Amino acid sequence: MTSVPFIKSTQRTLQALKNSVVPQCLGCFVQNNTSMHQRNGRYLHITSRGNLKNESNQKILSQSSILVQDGTGIEELPILMRRATKDSFPFTPYSFAGASVKEESEFDVSFRQALQSCGSVNAVFKLLEVPHNQVEGYSAAFALQRLHELKSLNTEWHQIHSFIRSAVMRELYDRVQTDVKLLSPETLLSLVECYLAADGFSQSCVDSINEEIQVRLADSAFTIPELLKLAEILKEKGAFPLKSKPLDLNVDNTTKNSDFVSQTLSAFSRDFEEFKADSTPKKQHFDRFSAHSSIEIKEKIHAKCEEILGNVWIHLVSRYPDVDEHSLPLVLQALSPSRKSVVPLLEKAASNIWAELTADGVETCLNSLSRLRVYNNGLMVHLGRWAYVHIHQMNAGLLMSFLHTFTMFSFLDTNLIKVLEKCLQLKGTKVQTDVLAMSVEYCLACRYLSPIVMEAAAAHLAEHGDSYHPLQLYAIVRAFGFLNYLPLKPAPFLKKAETCLWEHFDNLAERQILEVLGSLTFVNVLPKNFYRRVTSAYFYTKVGALMNPDKLTALMWLRVLKHSIAMDSSTDINKNLHWVLEQRNARSVFLYLDSHKVTILAMRAALDQLVGARHNHVLPFYGCCAVYLDKNGIPLEVRRDKAKGYKILGDVNKKLVMMLRSADHFTTNTRQLLGAQAQRTRNLNRLGFTLVEIRASHFFFSDQSVDVLREHLSPYMDLSDVAAARSGVEETSGNSDQRDWLSYSCDDALISDDDGDSID
Repeated sequence: MTSVPFIKSTQRTLQALKNSVVPQCLGCFVQNNTSMHQRNGRYLHITSRGNLKNESNQKILSQSSILVQDGTGIEELPILMRRATKDSFPFTPYSFAGASVKEESEFDVSFRQALQSCGSVNAVFKLLEVPHNQVEGYSAAFALQRLHELKSLNTEWHQIHSFIRSAVMRELYDRVQTDVKLLSPETLLSLVECYLAADGFSQSCVDSINEEIQVRLADSAFTIPELLKLAEILKEKGAFPLKSKPLDLNVDNTTKNSDFVSQTLSAFSRDFEEFKADSTPKKQHFDRFSAHSSIEIKEKIHAKCEEILGNVWIHLVSRYPDVDEHSLPLVLQALSPSRKSVVPLLEKAASNIWAELTADGVETCLNSLSRLRVYNNGLMVHLGRWAYVHIHQMNAGLLMSFLHTFTMFSFLDTNLIKVLEKCLQLKGTKVQTDVLAMSVEYCLACRYLSPIVMEAAAAHLAEHGDSYHPLQLYAIVRAFGFLNYLPLKPAPFLKKAETCLWEHFDNLAERQILEVLGSLTFVNVLPKNFYRRVTSAYFYTKVGALMNPDKLTALMWLRVLKHSIAMDSSTDINKNLHWVLEQRNARSVFLYLDSHKVTILAMRAALDQLVGARHNHVLPFYGCCAVYLDKNGIPLEVRRDKAKGYKILGDVNKKLVMMLRSADHFTTNTRQLLGAQAQRTRNLNRLGFTLVEIRASHFFFSDQSVDVLREHLSPYMDLSDVAAARSGVEETSGNSDQRDWLSYSCDDALISDDDGDSID
């Protein structure tokens, strides 16, 4: 639409309007100037509305409209200008200029009390039949609310259908419609709830209520809790799609008591009410006079509810600075997953009010974040600070909410760790098992090693382990292996853990029991008593019947357990290495596989370039590259046979293994290796390898890979001699069939005969 110059009333130019501040609110409905102009047979009715006080300082047009007459049709083309104040978007083409909200009179209060004492429809109408000149909007609204409550109770509702009583109902509608601008927000919201739940509510009264709500939204007349209540009412009772007529189930009367039929009927109870047979009682409309509840009217009400609901949330977003310590939990609780983008705005409000939050409010915020699955670093930092400052208000339920939400996002907060350690020190072995299990799980998720938490868990298990549920036992025991920690007095803990695991062996899932047993091998605790039980044919059958990914995980942990037992069966280094190299499955399906796939490929390519593709290989099970040197420091050739595994050609004087290191291999608060990496390092040392640890970040750029690898290998070999020994020899990629270990599939984890071989 091309705008027409019409700023004559304010004597401003279009260029001045362009340079004005971005408008944010409506002006007042004050008509200042009206003029008529005739141009080329078209009549332009220019109307300017605005507050022009202090014209010299602020000449801003609040609202203008143009009436364009062309032929017989008249159209109104609104052009909205708004002042730069703190009021919110969206804007309506008018502003609230009615009378101020009226307080409830003594008569209104007494009338509402009298209505509450009415237990039937007859009693309400008897009360309404008494004439009184003070019956105004509040009294009419209270009467409609009470009738709505009685309809919900189904108390003599059929008695409302009479000509006299319909006339009374019309009077109530008219009175509410006349005084709707004088009603309090609470009364206005109750009327919204009333007309959404009742069929046959006066459509003109509904329109006046909705219009008043839109006006008050534009003027920010509602408080944040009132906006949330309105959103909840519209969402639960108004903003649902209309259901079509259900199919005829042809249910026999003799089968109506079955579970299936009863559940089906309850699920479609709302629809069945609308399509009852002619022999059933007549539908109990809110008012027969206004009972024109056609599909078109319902769709219109539904569309209006959706529009108002969208406007409510737009105003809530624009008024985020008004959120206080009481309304912040309510806003988070009211958010739906589709509106979770509002959370970053609430972070700004929380930065100023986090210290004034209540314990219940904090718990509501935590539960809302976990329900929405929204990770917001700033908001969780503020909540962690609250926990540290208000540690005296911490209880088991609130602490569980903290741990559940922070564990879900693996968010490490030092304030929460301090609170957790302090609570466990105070409670000792009297702490609830669920709290202890969640505490250990939180430390594991964040890779944080807290001796206080682990010692408390070990002492609690040794004393109360017999009362543990299987899931609690699983969460606590496996953390010791993953975090590479044993208690100061491990004997009582390990003895009780073995007893409890044996008792709950059949209650734990196959994946869980194998994970617990496999994780204990990280701290060099070999569960030999369970070995025969997990390698039996019966247990193999149960594992084979699992569905992926549980099956893949269970087989991975079974492979870890069997490998640890086999490595511990012999102290002969050459025999152990020969057994490892003979394994036919060269792919690694274990935790040793680094997550930096690109860096691994870069390291492999650089290693092929330095020592040759035939002179290095991927060490089975451990997922790292190995090079074997003779007495002159020259890499030996390695051949792979599909039946016999790897064979080293020549006498080995030194064994090198290149291992990528990243932050994922260490605890976040110490330089201690996690359990899986500590076991890999320990086993490789037992096999006689010299570890060459290289930071994975060095291989982020492939053009630097060769230089980085040359720098780390130069202390162990003379690369110039290696290049001379390789001169004139054309190298082919002998590792092309070995690089598939980076993209292994589920079939690679199947148990094979070589996995069960042990060292005699």
